[in-house]
Amino acid sequence: MSTPALVMPRPAAPALAMFVALLTGATCIGFSGVFMRLADVGPAAGGFWRMLFALPVLALWTALEQRKAVSGAVRPGALIPIAIAGLTFAIDVVLYNAALGHTTIANASLLGNLSPVAVVLGGWLLLGEKPTQRILGALALALGGALMLVLPKFIGAPAAASPSGIFGDMLATGAAFSYAAYILAVRRARERADAGRIGLISSALCAVFCLAAALALGETIIPASLQGWLAVIALGLVSHALGQGLITLSLGSYGASAASLVMVWPALVSVLAAWAIFGEQPSPAQAFGGVAILAAVLLVRRG
Repeated sequence: MSTPALVMPRPAAPALAMFVALLTGATCIGFSGVFMRLADVGPAAGGFWRMLFALPVLALWTALEQRKAVSGAVRPGALIPIAIAGLTFAIDVVLYNAALGHTTIANASLLGNLSPVAVVLGGWLLLGEKPTQRILGALALALGGALMLVLPKFIGAPAAASPSGIFGDMLATGAAFSYAAYILAVRRARERADAGRIGLISSALCAVFCLAAALALGETIIPASLQGWLAVIALGLVSHALGQGLITLSLGSYGASAASLVMVWPALVSVLAAWAIFGEQPSPAQAFGGVAILAAVLLVRRG
């Protein structure tokens, strides 16, 4: 929290800016499932291209931070959480991308964004960030909204209960836990390093992991069409460089619990994008769940 100014204190301005950055980043990430569906590469290969195209932007960001910072060096103890962030985000990306091949974008995004449960508990147990009653209420509302969104998929679509669909949902759930670990690692790293440097190093490590996984799994790595190339470029520039970059920046001002709750926003974005592009029309219950998620975001802003 910044100290009051001498003439006219304006504590709401930086907080609002960071909230807008957090929400914008989450919106960009919400399109990652659509971009991956349009790409003609494997899950791990999609993660590799996502990191690769984001690296130049993150390198520029890091250079600008170094010019403005008094000390651009990474402080002691930062490399370990940054490395953990790179590894856990790579696992998250691979599992989420793989889930898209076995379940709907809505299911993958909703289950993949249930990480607030793990983050709130982890932030409490590991970082000492005890959640307030308002944050817990927002968490319950967000999870209730997510349930309203995903429940009609199991009731109205028999394919959602098929072995393939269940496997995809399990992959997405694993991605949620991996992303929770990523959020906690970035939160710890932001205490010791600038946001740009964290994004650059962790993304480079993530690219190496994804490429190794793609080669080991024998995936298609090179896009075979113009649509595939545009999709992986969008994954790198929109979903990662802009989306993940803004989230990393905002985590320096928001606690892990509050920031993770806003991460339910990509689920709503994914549902709407899948409706518009792939014809996955949400039911009235899903629409009600989306409203609940919006209300949870407002509670986080006030909390």
